[in-house]
Amino acid sequence: MMALLTGNLPLLAGSPNGIKKLRELILELAVRGKLVPQDPNDEPASELLKRITEEKVRLVAIGQIKKPKPLEGVAAEEWPFELPVGWEWSRLGEVSTYIQRGKGPVYVEQSDFRVVSQKCVRWAGLDLKPARFVAPESLVKYEPIRFLRSGDILWNSTGTGTIGRACVVENCSEDEKLVVDSHVTIVRPTGLLPVFLWRWIQSPSVQSELEGNASGTTNQIELNTSKVIAHLTPIPPLAEQHRIVAKVDELMTLCDRLEARQGDADSAHAQLVQALLDSLTQASDAEDFAQSWQRLADHFHTLFSTESSIGALKQTLLQLAVMGKLVPQDSNEEPAHEAIARFSAEKKRLSKNRKIKEQLEPLDGADKPFGLPPGWMWQWMPDVSFFQEGPGIMAKDFRSSGVPLIRISGMHGSFVSLDGCNFLEEDMAEGKWSHFRLELGDIVLSASASLGKVAKIGSDTVGSIAYTGLVRFKVFEFLFDDYLVLFLRSSEFARQIDNSKKGAAISHFGPTHLRKMIIPVPPFKEQQRIVAKVDQLMALCDQLKSRLSEARQVNEHLTNALIGQALSGEKKSGAEVVDFSAYLISKLASQRTFGRVAHMKLLFLADSHLGLGLMDGYRRHAAGPLDTSIYRVEERAAQEGLYTTSVEVLKSGQEKVSYHIGANISRSVEMAAAALGAGRKELDRLIALFEGRKTDDLEAVATLYAVWNDALAEGLHPDDEWLINEFRGNWHEAKERFTRDILGKWLGWMRDHGLVPTGHSAVTKSQAAFLFN
Repeated sequence: MMALLTGNLPLLAGSPNGIKKLRELILELAVRGKLVPQDPNDEPASELLKRITEEKVRLVAIGQIKKPKPLEGVAAEEWPFELPVGWEWSRLGEVSTYIQRGKGPVYVEQSDFRVVSQKCVRWAGLDLKPARFVAPESLVKYEPIRFLRSGDILWNSTGTGTIGRACVVENCSEDEKLVVDSHVTIVRPTGLLPVFLWRWIQSPSVQSELEGNASGTTNQIELNTSKVIAHLTPIPPLAEQHRIVAKVDELMTLCDRLEARQGDADSAHAQLVQALLDSLTQASDAEDFAQSWQRLADHFHTLFSTESSIGALKQTLLQLAVMGKLVPQDSNEEPAHEAIARFSAEKKRLSKNRKIKEQLEPLDGADKPFGLPPGWMWQWMPDVSFFQEGPGIMAKDFRSSGVPLIRISGMHGSFVSLDGCNFLEEDMAEGKWSHFRLELGDIVLSASASLGKVAKIGSDTVGSIAYTGLVRFKVFEFLFDDYLVLFLRSSEFARQIDNSKKGAAISHFGPTHLRKMIIPVPPFKEQQRIVAKVDQLMALCDQLKSRLSEARQVNEHLTNALIGQALSGEKKSGAEVVDFSAYLISKLASQRTFGRVAHMKLLFLADSHLGLGLMDGYRRHAAGPLDTSIYRVEERAAQEGLYTTSVEVLKSGQEKVSYHIGANISRSVEMAAAALGAGRKELDRLIALFEGRKTDDLEAVATLYAVWNDALAEGLHPDDEWLINEFRGNWHEAKERFTRDILGKWLGWMRDHGLVPTGHSAVTKSQAAFLFN
């Protein structure tokens, strides 16, 4: 197992969230008995459990602990996985002398006694800096057993983002009278190594289960004490616990070093990329620029191998564009100053109408950050465009329909959208804010919240009004509108904004700041060439980013497959996907509702939930998750006499696939059963859960499971709303038929029945990803 890990460290560490997954894998292997070898000379855990029981009886007899309520034995069907020889499954209450949530303390500003809250419980250990103080006189109401002591495990038991976090108390005695509040559970193990139990709590097996077991009457999720007491816990021999803890500590230290090294490498890479890109923008002449570009081109694919480096490249391209270094100049083109001079008469006319304010400060006094090519000139922003910030409109003036009021949420993509907009009454909009109505081709810039977002007005937003915090631009005839968009996205514009805000406590900019800004203006035809070249290069950057994303996805799939291999270990038999398919058919072929969609969904759930590693090509299909190899599986089953299929056309016009058991199916069923071992009962339970249910029910659960697993594999911690949005919006349009209420109920049902993914199963791919491959 260690050879498997060490031989694939580059793959594990280099994949998305790779080191995080490596840490999780180490913990999972540790608590399954796959990280260190077993020693047949170790005293088995069964003997250890007997001694623990005897010790608890003794403590009850002398009055140190209360007699615990008897707990149910651990049945084989409850086992989440099989344990090595010498290990035993137990319940946390069986190996602890005390498990209890804290109580609400009486707080005071200052005292000698502290209360541990959830903020104090960190994976790195107990941190008393955030602890508040408890009134000394209130401590007389605390039984001595409530005071913390070394070896106690503190387990956060409420709150999204904090529930499940745990630590071991060190260097503490009950004389210190340290207590916990009602959001923290004390677990006091006996006869075991507390750090091993803490590592078990930290493992993905427990952390993923917590969400399923957490409950509460409010929106705050909660880990009940009864659940903690009944919590299943693997118990190794005591000597092996020590070896496991030592090995985990050793490997976690290795992960720390890998993380630090990766961070240093990423930082060095980013600095190198930026230095080489800066050499382009800072080049003194054409020869210097050519040399700088050649240095970049020689190592292009090595340098631009991360999303951040591609983002830096995009920003540099914009900066080069507005510096006149992206396309060649043409001496035959009309210089910018001539076009601007021709426009000056119109500008004066507009100034008299007060649509433009005259710029009083001479341009020579402006900060010109770089020199310009021949034919270019610097201009004040008011001299190239009319601009105004949207009006501040009270919420009481909003209506359910009417004239759209554009908000920051509509500022994504190249064109403004109506996403998140409010509406104004037509007569009021025309009477009070008609001069704010947006016209086709206007440019809108976000000046607060998400600073720097730029989009244009298309036909669907003509006549709308930009809300306060958004600035609209109308370019003058010598300025190409898309060139202004390009400048507003450049680092030069951002630099001027930052300079204008220095020393001022403002969270946004507006016309006052824009009037003091300058813009480099090329000849009009060159502006058009610049925009065309930038569009071309940005498209290439997007292709580069897409390929990078595909490569990362492949790397992630390989990592997940490696993790699955490490957790499942060697196969117990030669069982293949066709054998597990036959197992399902043997149970369900007689049911009228069981067809190919149900077959595929159950096969996916069995594969993912039990970690069988049968398939890895699940697609986000209309009725997905679908692995098209199911068709070859069915063909092979027919050839080997396991089962056959028939197709009938229903009244609705849809085709219904039915399955018919073959003479040789028992052989495959036996092979699947042997490979499953103790997991056979869990598969039978899974089959029983869906017996008689509609195909849509099975599709909803299987898709939710896949969406949830994909999110966990990416290192996310999604809530129900996120999962439902992802299901309906980023899977397949056919999934929109499932309502939010229905999906919410199924998520609750999945938790109730223990169908909560861990993120270690195969992730799904979009149809586009398969076409790309």
